[in-house]
Amino acid sequence: MRQKRLFAVLLCAGIVFSSVGCSKKKQTETNGESEITSVEMTSETTSAPSKTETTSETTEETPTPTPSPTPDPIPEITPRTASYFGEFVPYVCSDLMKQCYTEEELQDYYHFCEAVLAEEESFPCHSFSGYETAYHMISRDYFPYGYDVVGCPEEADFKDGVAKIRYNETKEWREQRYNDLKNACEEIFQNVFKEDYTDFEKALSLYIYFAKTYTYDWNLEHSTDGYREVYRPLMRKIGVCNEFAAAYAYLLLQVGVEADYANGFPQGETEDGHRWNLVRLDGEYYHVDTTWAIGNLYLDYFLMDDDQRTKHGEIFKDGIEITEVPRFDESNFKMTSRKYSELWDALSYEVDYDNNVIRYTVADADGNSINKEFHY
Repeated sequence: MRQKRLFAVLLCAGIVFSSVGCSKKKQTETNGESEITSVEMTSETTSAPSKTETTSETTEETPTPTPSPTPDPIPEITPRTASYFGEFVPYVCSDLMKQCYTEEELQDYYHFCEAVLAEEESFPCHSFSGYETAYHMISRDYFPYGYDVVGCPEEADFKDGVAKIRYNETKEWREQRYNDLKNACEEIFQNVFKEDYTDFEKALSLYIYFAKTYTYDWNLEHSTDGYREVYRPLMRKIGVCNEFAAAYAYLLLQVGVEADYANGFPQGETEDGHRWNLVRLDGEYYHVDTTWAIGNLYLDYFLMDDDQRTKHGEIFKDGIEITEVPRFDESNFKMTSRKYSELWDALSYEVDYDNNVIRYTVADADGNSINKEFHY
């Protein structure tokens, strides 16, 4: 989970005191110059005291402090978008994540992405914290190539508005990693989606693809096979929940469907957390769990409301966290729409994309199959 960072600014004011001994100094300002008049008191050993007044006038020039150099303002970047359906977009960002971070942090992320894609050695950045956010909090799911080929930022990598990039492996290796990701995404765009699909159809077709194609990594080999996060499902057709959720959101965002993820710790003996997706359709967010859908080919984990998410004792003991940022959680981010609830009981189904209908079967109280249709 994201660590909270505290920033402190220390303002120091210096006050200099001068003491006057036998001399009295009176300072006036004239046309920006300082005029100092010094009056000295003396006495002579005569019968009648006499007063001698000596006036000396000097002009002192106040040194002009050298101003600290002002760093050049960091130019704003407009993030990339697909210019045609099915075009690979190497980095994306969900609307929920945009609400979680400041514009400066988002700009640091966009600058980081573009610099890595151009093989630059550094990029303009507002702060080291902005670099950490760009790498750890956003790139992990939304710029998988950058997260894969760049080393973790260190504080020494940032100085005077510039962040240094330390790459992994060789340039040829990185090019291969980029092409692997690009080709895998484009293959799914061509075989799973169609340009005239609605957002609902895109979310459904990708959900079915995951359920039919991917395998859960029960042996937890994800730390040893050379791939992680979005890469593993796409390269190996295997993974764990956080990898499936990252891949599902990354692919949907590239074809224009708003998606993010949620976390929770299911009740039970295990201490392992779980991650799944959020998908926005017609302004409403729904839960989608591709991990628990793998192999069962049902729709009970597709476009769930909060109640369906916690059905059958699947209660999350510490609640549900929306994204990895504490701004959203189950107390202020409710998913209550049951628009697709009749699909959750489907025992089998087929999708007729041409006629916008899902034909499915359910069991009645006696266990008999009943054929139904869901029109969308």
